[in-house]
Amino acid sequence: MKNRSWEIIVAGLFLLLVAIIITSKADDNKHSHDEERYSARATAKATPSERSKTSTRSVTVIDVEELAKMEELKELEELKSLDGLEKLKNLAALIPEEAKQEMMNELDAALKELEDDSFSINIDLAEGLLMLKKEYKVTPGEWSNVSPGVYAFTEEFDATGLDDLSVQLTSGSIVLVGSDNTKASITVKASGDIATKESLKETVSVSTKKNGSSAELRVVNTKSNDSNIQVQTTIYIPSSMDVTSFTSGGHIEATNFQGDIECKTSGGHITLKDLSGDITAFTEGGHIKLSDSRGDASLKSLGGHLSAVNFEGDLEMSTSGGNVSGKDLSGSTNAFSSGGNIKLSFLRIGGDIQARNGAGQIDLFLPADVNVDLNVNGTKVEIDEAFPFNGSKKKSQIIGKIGKGGVEVVAKTGYGTVSINKNE
Repeated sequence: MKNRSWEIIVAGLFLLLVAIIITSKADDNKHSHDEERYSARATAKATPSERSKTSTRSVTVIDVEELAKMEELKELEELKSLDGLEKLKNLAALIPEEAKQEMMNELDAALKELEDDSFSINIDLAEGLLMLKKEYKVTPGEWSNVSPGVYAFTEEFDATGLDDLSVQLTSGSIVLVGSDNTKASITVKASGDIATKESLKETVSVSTKKNGSSAELRVVNTKSNDSNIQVQTTIYIPSSMDVTSFTSGGHIEATNFQGDIECKTSGGHITLKDLSGDITAFTEGGHIKLSDSRGDASLKSLGGHLSAVNFEGDLEMSTSGGNVSGKDLSGSTNAFSSGGNIKLSFLRIGGDIQARNGAGQIDLFLPADVNVDLNVNGTKVEIDEAFPFNGSKKKSQIIGKIGKGGVEVVAKTGYGTVSINKNE
């Protein structure tokens, strides 16, 4: 049987209890006058095997003595506390033997889950509503249940004097956020196939360590190869810190940092925003998006698309199987794709530009007043007539100067069209 959440277990047994109490009260008024009707109702509760047995009696009667303990449950108000919920175990008398132990184990687990939390039941008989409410408590440095099926590990420490942080996950996603606070906070959330808090502790471990001006966070899933547990780690640290992050199976996000950022993932996407240090991003099978940033950036993917928007600085983008795009760029750019298209739009040229691919289209959009040396090759090449070009133009090659000449602009494809356009 699949593990059920505490709400399902408690609510199900509670509603069964309410039905029994209502039926019991009605029976109390009629039992002495109509035993035959009670027997007929009891037949519906008999198991299929009991009903099929040959007997001189045509009905199976549940002995009410089996429900003697139910007297404790007659006041619904008693169930508004965990102690009252313990009495739900008395309903075991109504559960078939083959399912009783399993249900009791699940109820024990549900009650254990509620032990450290504030729990209440609100009953509105007029509206026919049963409301279960649980206030979750988080204990720093330990796994805590924060919502149905979701657990969190939290930790906070003083980041004064720390220059860099290393984050390593065996699986799961990473969210990095730079802040003006001198405190660092870490939240690791786990969800999925989690039976109990104890089993989660055995499967996923979280450790932090400080050594001088450096800090380290490790999140290890010992069953990452065959586990159905999803892990997400969110970290708030001073925006001036340098961060190195790695996960073998998740996405990475980094926002608002002045320090250097390095992100590596084996199988996820990388999203970078509001960065102003050196930026390094690598993914084996995902996309990379960079926006509203400046500095020196290196974006590499073995099989995904690369995108940079509103970036100022030296930019390197390389992918084995995706497209490369850049918009509102200022600086130098080196873009490469084995088999995808390249489209780059510049607000300002601050260094050499190179765009190369094995096969695909290349589109460059340059400022109207640009002064560059041009070297273009492709199956077909084109240049906007609005540019003051001086040089050689052929079907598959353009070599010459735009304006007075200056930094080098190289655009080459093995098979495809290359166009040099005026950026409006």
